[in-house]
Amino acid sequence: MKKLFAVLLALTLVLSMGTIALAADTGTITIENALEGATYNIYKMLSFTPSNTTGDKGIYTVEAGWEDFFTKEPATNYFDYTVVDKDTDDERITVDLKDGVTEVDQTLAKAAIQYAKDNSIAATETKTASGDLTDPETGKEVKFENLALGYYAIDTSLGTLCALTNTNSDFKATEKNEKPDIDKFVQEDSEMTNADEGWGKVNDADIDQQVNYKSTITVGVGATNYVMHDTMEAGLTFNNDVVVKLADGTAVDAANYTVVYPATDGHTFDVKFENSFIAGLAKGTQFTVYYSATLNENANIVTDGNDNTVYLSYGEDSTWETAEHKTTTYTWKMDVLKFAKDGETQIKLAGAKFQLLGADGKAIKFSEVTGAAVPTYKVDKDGAIDTITTDANGKFELVGLDEGAYKLHETEAPAGYNKLAADLDVVITSTYDEDALTAAYKINNADPATIEVENKTGGLLPETGGIGTTIFYVVGIVMMLGAGIVLISKKRMASFA
Repeated sequence: MKKLFAVLLALTLVLSMGTIALAADTGTITIENALEGATYNIYKMLSFTPSNTTGDKGIYTVEAGWEDFFTKEPATNYFDYTVVDKDTDDERITVDLKDGVTEVDQTLAKAAIQYAKDNSIAATETKTASGDLTDPETGKEVKFENLALGYYAIDTSLGTLCALTNTNSDFKATEKNEKPDIDKFVQEDSEMTNADEGWGKVNDADIDQQVNYKSTITVGVGATNYVMHDTMEAGLTFNNDVVVKLADGTAVDAANYTVVYPATDGHTFDVKFENSFIAGLAKGTQFTVYYSATLNENANIVTDGNDNTVYLSYGEDSTWETAEHKTTTYTWKMDVLKFAKDGETQIKLAGAKFQLLGADGKAIKFSEVTGAAVPTYKVDKDGAIDTITTDANGKFELVGLDEGAYKLHETEAPAGYNKLAADLDVVITSTYDEDALTAAYKINNADPATIEVENKTGGLLPETGGIGTTIFYVVGIVMMLGAGIVLISKKRMASFA
């Protein structure tokens, strides 16, 4: 019998193994650096019956339920098995290493754990890392004690097996799995030429504008079953345009992930990543999920913002979760009042018609919001309204606006009043608090208030009796006197003839 117990598997992706002590009647498996909340399972695959006092020789017998595992690859690449006392009540299968084999690799360990799950083999023992794992006396450990001698597979709920090991002596392994993480950003379109390309935690936008997002995932060693969960508030419509890229900008083949939209777990959409893709990335490697949404007619205006949240689940059955990360998109409003003055009295003017012109000089289209106390119109690229009329109180409200420069153009003044001679400049500027996920805006560099548009009438022309008509009387009299003198002169000349 070869020294199978000496083949203590140092599975490089997840565990480094300790040394083996002398044989004992029972064994111990200790997981050092255990992650609090992680569940560790051990599966007994083989029983060991020592044949000498040092425990370096003996027989390995297959445990019930594991028979088929040792008759197929990859186990047959490492082990020979023998059926002992066939066709008797004492029939059993023993296992020994193949000639020339001195160690096994992770392929076998992975296959063992998968076999246990596929065949519903219950764990021999399960422990969850809990309590004061930072206590210097105990360290961060999970310990399985008084184990029957044998060959065990060790698994963790983070999703990657830990090791295959003997319990002929106390065995120590160090948990090498590390938790992954995720972070989220939104792009401010007015800052796309900046060094950070406008990526931050807060932005603003028009209704109907595309809002760009990215969620960056940092790989943790060993964890599997990554699923990104994204949830958008009602004011955001997912555009179903997911693209995944590595840190160098290389696009990840879509075969490595699946977008589930609409999600069935209460989120807007999920992105499930293939374990083979994650396993091929080194610890700390980052890759980014790019996607977008459209700010829609249900958007919250001004103070509430429109949130988009994301988190990553991972591990066995994807039961572990990262912290949730959020971005917020804001959109603004503009109140308008049309009035005239009679002395110091302000007269509200109904019937004034306006257009709001964008940076391209074109009238922005709107749709009316029903039930509003003040006539309210939301930005709507497909809307039928591009001219807004003031109500009896001279008011209307425009909502769903991005920061930027606009012009308020009066197309028609109320009867008896002059139309504005020039368009009114309106500039919306915004500032963000990235930490608090809040934003504020100003209109024409002042705190938002109603934009007051004054209408004026023309002055009256001079009345009869004024200096304007006197000149006509004087000229008329002079002309009449001239005509009389000419007539008298002609008569005198005729009498002398």
